[in-house]
Amino acid sequence: MLKTLQQKPLFSAILIVSLYALWFLIPMLFKEAVQHKDMGVGISGALTEWSAELITASVLAFIISLLGWWKNIGFQKIAKGGVKFLLPIFILIGLILTLAAFSDTSHKWFLGFDTPSQLLELLAVVLLLGFVEEGVFRGVLFYGLSTKLTPLYAVIISAITFGLFHFVNIASGATLLDTSYQALHAMSMGFLYASLRLRIHAIWPLMIMHGLWDFSLFVLQSTTQTGQASSGGTASIISGLAISLPSLLYGSYVYWNWSKKGESLK
Repeated sequence: MLKTLQQKPLFSAILIVSLYALWFLIPMLFKEAVQHKDMGVGISGALTEWSAELITASVLAFIISLLGWWKNIGFQKIAKGGVKFLLPIFILIGLILTLAAFSDTSHKWFLGFDTPSQLLELLAVVLLLGFVEEGVFRGVLFYGLSTKLTPLYAVIISAITFGLFHFVNIASGATLLDTSYQALHAMSMGFLYASLRLRIHAIWPLMIMHGLWDFSLFVLQSTTQTGQASSGGTASIISGLAISLPSLLYGSYVYWNWSKKGESLK
């Protein structure tokens, strides 16, 4: 059985993504949606996911080890010249945190956190989240797709899958509009992350970057008390496009830079 899974990466990838979806859906089907609606947003909402992220990360690490896929999914050295393509996103994360600092009206310890330990706890949560989401979508799924499809199709399909995956939030009580906004944002970021995965050859920097990106958004939500990302109607669509378009453009540039080098998929 194990040998079969190792020899059929795409089948194994689809199976793992399906199990990941069930991990979210099954508890929601047996609980009242209102329990999830009241979970909260920002820092408080993210901290409630601590145990779930730890379990998911542990199971994913076990599966990857069992299949012997650590190198296949991108645990390797960063390609020469690859770091500079990560810098714009890290700079943007810094700008978001700076905006959060200047917008902070929470009167708490720092950036909406009650204590230093709470800040460290959120960092741990988002790094686990980055490990899981990158590991599943830009790691396992991307590797499986790349064994059967061209790199461009692997990038696009992994991004679309990542975006559509967010529709599981409807089962927890999220509105279709808010979920569509999240899915649009996730697709564009997924396209960028997958393009970066090609260009830098390594997935672990993306896991860190993904976690810190989510960290900055959770902090911004808490310090500006924005709540849900979208406000409804046309404003939500415009806001979603405003966030998604730069990610798609930069992702396209990164992919083009990789393709012109004539490198093989690693």
